[in-house]
Amino acid sequence: MIGRPEEIGERIQDLTVRFGAEIMRSLQRYSELLQRFASGELDEIAAREAYLQFVRDESASYFRSVAEVGTGYYNAILELTSIYNPPLFEQAFRPAHKQASSRPPRGTIELSGLPGDEAVATFRVDNASNDRKQISFVLSEFTGPPGLAPFRPPLRLLPPRFILEPSHSQLVTVCLPLVPGLFIPEQRYNALLTIRGCEVFDMTIDVLVHASPSVNARNVREEEGS
Repeated sequence: MIGRPEEIGERIQDLTVRFGAEIMRSLQRYSELLQRFASGELDEIAAREAYLQFVRDESASYFRSVAEVGTGYYNAILELTSIYNPPLFEQAFRPAHKQASSRPPRGTIELSGLPGDEAVATFRVDNASNDRKQISFVLSEFTGPPGLAPFRPPLRLLPPRFILEPSHSQLVTVCLPLVPGLFIPEQRYNALLTIRGCEVFDMTIDVLVHASPSVNARNVREEEGS
């Protein structure tokens, strides 16, 4: 269930406070370590070992906290997006089996890139009628390799909705950040984009994630001789 904007704001604030508390706890532990060394409780060898243990513990705790807070922020932002842009995400929290459409897709939007890139493509919406039409979109969850649960990456449509005059058309840009960890190299992912307004029809979004190119070492002498 999607929370109210103020509830989501409180969650974001809570995440910030929790992360700040983790930083303060780490600083306090480091201060205590310095005090033990300054008071002579720890000699140089013991202090070095204690410091190395401190770095190992706090590094693991820091990255775990970053991951947890980052995931929390991401989910909260998605919820806010679903509130303030409902035509795009109005089906986002429904069960996946209800998102299936019996209509055959009219085309495919192909996206590709490396992990960390933003894949971009465009498509055109035409209004062949004699009336103005309010165009909006509904996006399904993405599916990927077998065993991967459906998910919702931060895809954007520009413009997300618009009025289309009679006998006019509009280019729409699809922007999809290929978030590392969500998108695995050498794998394909698919989603269904439903266009509403002139008439309801579907388009398939097909995503191919490429592997990062390997770095090749070449013999400098061979290059100089060429």
